[in-house]
Amino acid sequence: MIVNPAHWSTSREDERISALKSAALLDSPVEETFDQFTKLACAALTAPVSLISLVDENRQFFKSSMGLPAPWDSERQTPLSHSLCKYVVQSSEPLYLTDARLNPLLKDNLAIEDLGVVAYLGIPLITAQEHALGSFCVIDSQPRAWTHRDMEIMQGIADLRMRNIELRILAQQLSDEVKELGSADLCRRIAELVAA
Repeated sequence: MIVNPAHWSTSREDERISALKSAALLDSPVEETFDQFTKLACAALTAPVSLISLVDENRQFFKSSMGLPAPWDSERQTPLSHSLCKYVVQSSEPLYLTDARLNPLLKDNLAIEDLGVVAYLGIPLITAQEHALGSFCVIDSQPRAWTHRDMEIMQGIADLRMRNIELRILAQQLSDEVKELGSADLCRRIAELVAA
């Protein structure tokens, strides 16, 4: 499903951006733990490109990229004019395209020409609070019919990646609370989180 950005709830988008920023992944350095997932996706689906793309108000930031052409591989971001991942975020649903050039709503997206995106399979990276932070995707420069197995593999890898991201968010929240709370309050708060 492709969502028209004009139909997006502003308050819901503000909450999503806040969740994205609290994850502290935007503009962060390359990390091998993220690269392992994009490498795995490329190998499992024999796809030339895989991305973990985080979408903010103006751009998509690549927390990890495998096979992305220059200069995008070193810049690690594109404006939203070059993003199919933004549609995954807007709908919070997977997006699979056999040939984006034939899709009437996407055929003019600059990712097609500038990044060589033809076939695309993107899975939303959704928090426990149901905020889509970005997309975990694979791309092919040739038309490709994605299989049900491809989608299951990508969903499974995306779920594993999100568990790790959720732990990072929780660790950041705990760190922030440690700074604000005394030791008795901290012990009570940890007990609450463990029980949740």
